[in-house]
Amino acid sequence: MYPVMLDVRGRSCLVVGGGGVALRKVQGLVEEGARVTVLAPALVEPLEVMAARGEILVERRSYAGDARSAWALVFAATDDRAVNAQVFAEAEAAGVWCNVADDPEYCSFHLPARVRRGPLQLALGSAGGAPFAMARLRRLLERRFGEEWAEWLDAAARFRRAVHAAPRTPAEENALFDRFFAATVDGERLSARVPTAAEEAEWLATAVDHLAVEPPPAVTAGGEPSRGVAPALGRVSLVGAGPGCPGLLTVRGRQRLAEADAVVFDRLAAAALPCDLPAAVELHAVGKVAGTHPMPQEEINALLVRLAREGKRVVRLKGGDPYVFGRGGEEAEVLAAEGIPYEVVSGVTAGVAALAWAGIPATHRREAVRLTLLTAHEAVKSDGPQVRWDLLARDEHATLVGYMGVTALPAVVERLLEAGMAPETPAAMVEQGTTARQRRVVSTLAGLQEAVAAAGLGPPALFAIGPTVRHAERLDWYAALPLAGERLLMASSSARLVPALEAAGADVVLLPLPVTPAARVVMAALPLTGCVVRDRAEVDWLDRERDSPGWSDGLTAWCLGRDAAARARERGWAPVVELPEGPDHAELVARIAAARTPR
Repeated sequence: MYPVMLDVRGRSCLVVGGGGVALRKVQGLVEEGARVTVLAPALVEPLEVMAARGEILVERRSYAGDARSAWALVFAATDDRAVNAQVFAEAEAAGVWCNVADDPEYCSFHLPARVRRGPLQLALGSAGGAPFAMARLRRLLERRFGEEWAEWLDAAARFRRAVHAAPRTPAEENALFDRFFAATVDGERLSARVPTAAEEAEWLATAVDHLAVEPPPAVTAGGEPSRGVAPALGRVSLVGAGPGCPGLLTVRGRQRLAEADAVVFDRLAAAALPCDLPAAVELHAVGKVAGTHPMPQEEINALLVRLAREGKRVVRLKGGDPYVFGRGGEEAEVLAAEGIPYEVVSGVTAGVAALAWAGIPATHRREAVRLTLLTAHEAVKSDGPQVRWDLLARDEHATLVGYMGVTALPAVVERLLEAGMAPETPAAMVEQGTTARQRRVVSTLAGLQEAVAAAGLGPPALFAIGPTVRHAERLDWYAALPLAGERLLMASSSARLVPALEAAGADVVLLPLPVTPAARVVMAALPLTGCVVRDRAEVDWLDRERDSPGWSDGLTAWCLGRDAAARARERGWAPVVELPEGPDHAELVARIAAARTPR
């Protein structure tokens, strides 16, 4: 087989068949901009939805030699092998490339398993011989290649343009490309980072020191050199995504995301992305993990400025509130200095919300009348902290909340005890508050470090110290919900079930048709615990996403009816739990709550 990447944008493609297998072919084609015609007497519901939206053309009839027309590609995905063979034969005779689902004998091309990170695509193929192996390899690579690779490839493309902007020999160009790659890629960990503008300038300047370094030429959206007319400035909205629960994103924040041309998001904000963001919206993952910054802050600043100068409406989506330990003030200062219009859309900060979801009031009359928010890193600064630990330790009527507190917790406890705070002061640590992965421990100041270690809590987490922590057991409303800890996936056609599941404590990821890049980011933001499916078509549709990050081999399939359960088992899903078809909402919640494994 000879591997190629095909540009199908605007090209006419035919899909023969209207079932779940055909749906997967149609989704992939539509995502890449193809003009798709579906030929089938009947369609599964997701295809009906796409037809109603005008995303595909449909001819509701049986196949009648249609593959002989001038199609770019033809796909046969019917339940009748004879019809599939006829489609292949007639496409071959007409010189049209044809793929018959799950039948290598009748394929003039095969579809690879793909790992996508923005413009970066890794394709895996077995010439149709072992698709199951490709799916598992794809799953492996999905987990190894993080979202930072998309930003890295954008940076590599810009660096290439900068290299070509000045006359250089091929050897000089290759030396520069080697330098870029060696400095930004960790081959052992398969991780990448975006270089700073200063690093790139240094590489370009020292390669051929007699050449002046010029910035890369401006290009239009279509890749052509600009004619010297600067686009109108866009705007940047610094939006707080809240502490993790997608429902805590503000209405104004949701509006700005709906209007956006580009979204620059942190790792902790990924779960709040609306799954129905159009595929045309640029997604830039710039999130930081403890100890690892794939994109330095100065490069994030430059990205915001560049996108705005291209005339785009940009949302900078940050966990919690942009101005509470989120470096939003620094980004706003850069935008102001560059003359970029911007606004701040405040968000719900974790220092209040995560405590509330753990049963801890941030303040309480007669107990805590002051609230102190601090970054726990202040406790370990070598040049002297800015925190007056002596004053905090003596304040018996305050709640002290520390962000980014796991690593610095020993130093915080030591400083407070040294400053005179009572060892028996109530204290708690909350991990991934307001999400399905929330965990907490409640202890005393002196015992908190040991309790956190015993529970295995890790970042992201925050601690609370003060008298209101003693209310945690009595006010732990979230843990009492029957579906607390569940993160469920379902098709958008099942949206009517969402309110009951969310009211019972579940975090529901509602996938639109076709599946958008934003939806895949949301799926990967936190591990999924299960999916709810109503029929065979939904099983076939979701089966395509099983190799995506966020899925696990032990994910529970909650199947509403015998047909859906049978199809899930055919597809190799496990465990599969069969529920009554068409249960009322209360019954659905009760059955899932009764059957699920305690977490």
